[in-house]
Amino acid sequence: MVWSESLHLVVLAPVVAGAVGFFLPKRAYHWLLFFVNVVVVTIAIMLFREVRWGAEVVQLMANWPQWIAIRLVADLYSAPLVALTAIFFAGTFLFSTKADYMDKTFLFLFVMLESAIIGMFLSGDLFNIYVLVELGMLIIAILIMYKQDKQSVYDAMLYLMINFIAMAFMLLGIGYLYRLTGVLDLAALAERLPLLENPRAVIVPYAMIMTAIAVKAALFPLFSWLPRAHGAPSAPAIVSAVLSGVQVKAGVYLLVRLTQVFGPVIDAAPFFMMLGFVTSVVGFLLAIAQKDIKLILAYHTVSQVGLIVMGLFLGSEVAFWGGMYHIINHALFKGLLFLTAGIIIEEYGSRSYAEIRGVLRRMPAIGIGTLAGVLGITGAPFFNGSISKYFIQQGLQGDFGGIAMFLINLGTTLSFVKYSVILFGKPSVDKPLKRDPFVAVVSLLFGLACLAGGLFGGPTVALVYGPQYSAGGALSAQKLITFALTLAVAVGAYFFIVKRIGTFLTSVRTFKFTFNQVTVFMTLFFVSLMGYVWFTVA
Repeated sequence: MVWSESLHLVVLAPVVAGAVGFFLPKRAYHWLLFFVNVVVVTIAIMLFREVRWGAEVVQLMANWPQWIAIRLVADLYSAPLVALTAIFFAGTFLFSTKADYMDKTFLFLFVMLESAIIGMFLSGDLFNIYVLVELGMLIIAILIMYKQDKQSVYDAMLYLMINFIAMAFMLLGIGYLYRLTGVLDLAALAERLPLLENPRAVIVPYAMIMTAIAVKAALFPLFSWLPRAHGAPSAPAIVSAVLSGVQVKAGVYLLVRLTQVFGPVIDAAPFFMMLGFVTSVVGFLLAIAQKDIKLILAYHTVSQVGLIVMGLFLGSEVAFWGGMYHIINHALFKGLLFLTAGIIIEEYGSRSYAEIRGVLRRMPAIGIGTLAGVLGITGAPFFNGSISKYFIQQGLQGDFGGIAMFLINLGTTLSFVKYSVILFGKPSVDKPLKRDPFVAVVSLLFGLACLAGGLFGGPTVALVYGPQYSAGGALSAQKLITFALTLAVAVGAYFFIVKRIGTFLTSVRTFKFTFNQVTVFMTLFFVSLMGYVWFTVA
């Protein structure tokens, strides 16, 4: 362990720069924040280097004693995500250089969100995590409704109400946990929980906190807020990209972190593994029913989060690190797809995949970036998704595991066969094209990162996390044939099934869970998790 006096700088730098530079002209303000983000990227990479080849870095705020002070911790789980967040925000700043909606208020809220996410990853105190999650929730709601479109305002308010209920669960659980242990520091909790005379005493606070985190991670059946937030009609492209690429990973990260904290007394890994599988299947089934390209991507965030959670809780070391690597991969290809989708919608004046054609011909850089994202998310050979999915599959046991992974891959491929029709054919609009070199460069860089993450997948996992696994099997003849067959089945299913059940898909597409139904699901989730843990805790 290395003690630090400056770890808080990576948290505060974006928001302080946003406050100090607010009265600069808009263009100067934008470039100031981009420069600060580059500095934050540099610091984050140096921090990651120190953690990866040294020891975890810890700072006790205001020099208060351990277990009392707010503790910031950079370790092998948090440091890569801090670097990923910094890189992602820097990329979106460059991408949106010429965007009309980037006024100074929007920019300030955007960097506040960045600081909240980085702070949450680094926080070693449970109450501090709660505060930062609440702050991020409020900022996200404002950003979703920023253009004041009627539907987006409704979606943002629904997002707020659902998450307020979830945070009430979390706050009650934190209070209960503090009464039992007298501490809220994660490391202190991990030490004190095994010392409790009755391990079952912690079941209720555990179920409350994990229910809130399941909402944040958009696990089944608590995911209905995510498509409304990520696919909100007037939400700027970079907001959707950040929410799907980085912010939703905060829920997954907390799921892993708190599972380790409660691990000595509670093991709910099988519960979350099966929940991850169900979430993944439901996510791609709902994605197939959509016509709106942003909603297709949003529902696939649900599906991919389910896949990540399944890998993390399989009980296999290689699958766990495959899930961690898929967090990074998903940020790259899903962030890229949301960024390019925003530009496509702006240029074509439509969100329906049925009304968009010829993206590759009309906007080659955007088309190539979109294609790279599609190849990444479907696990195509040589692209990043193939490596993390291969590692997750290595942890699956028996015929059920193979069938489960094939089903998830088939559903994902089918969804993006449908999505990919926008790339080909004659362009469906002929108005003058608005060219933006920043958009083109960022799209191509993210696409290149998706390719590099596949070509150098094994070494990348070793570089970022340490464990060394051979990824050669992901490029074996068997895997290439399997992907080709999966693609062929998906193409056939799209033309002979999906295109012929339009009425059914319309009924699925138009059905939405109400707020009351979501709160019922939240209660059922809490009761189910509490019941499962009750019968498994000795």
